[in-house]
Amino acid sequence: MWVHVAFDTGVGVVDYWTDCTENKQAYGYILARLQNVGYEPICGVSDGHWGIMTLLNEEKIPHQRCIFHLLRELMSYLEENGQLPDKNKVLYSRLKGILKSSSIESLETKVTNFRRLLPYFQTPKQRKTIAWFFRVLPNGVMHLSFKEKIPRTTGLLENVNGQIKTRLKTFRGVKSEESLNRTLKILFRFRKYK
Repeated sequence: MWVHVAFDTGVGVVDYWTDCTENKQAYGYILARLQNVGYEPICGVSDGHWGIMTLLNEEKIPHQRCIFHLLRELMSYLEENGQLPDKNKVLYSRLKGILKSSSIESLETKVTNFRRLLPYFQTPKQRKTIAWFFRVLPNGVMHLSFKEKIPRTTGLLENVNGQIKTRLKTFRGVKSEESLNRTLKILFRFRKYK
């Protein structure tokens, strides 16, 4: 059973939906519930799951990819035998610095400076990684384009998911979907996740 949670940084848990799948349809259902009560998300933040990415794209909702997940993916592109070789450490560090930009201006400066270093990164793996990085970069820095504070990671949502897992482990699971929904209502109503 999956618990799909809609979380607003200013409000907390806005809504949730339990489903036996994690796909576009399940995410679409919770989005429809939100829209039916007049809640329009300004940006979705996710780990990059294909279901939510497809939905956000179709609904034309801006998407901020979690930079923690992007950095993990970046590391997997550059690793060899589970290790980051010396020849890729500088590349990883530079790309990580770009993702962690604090403003559009600093992003522009870091990208310009990085482009000057391109001749130093010429292995096939490095070129492939750089091409991938610049494809995902717009969604990795989407939060910089908003006046409102948009999180750049799924950290708050991961905290909510951790609370759910802890509670369900304490209860040694739940006996029914109705029991799960009661537990989630209590958890979401009386907890702060910031």
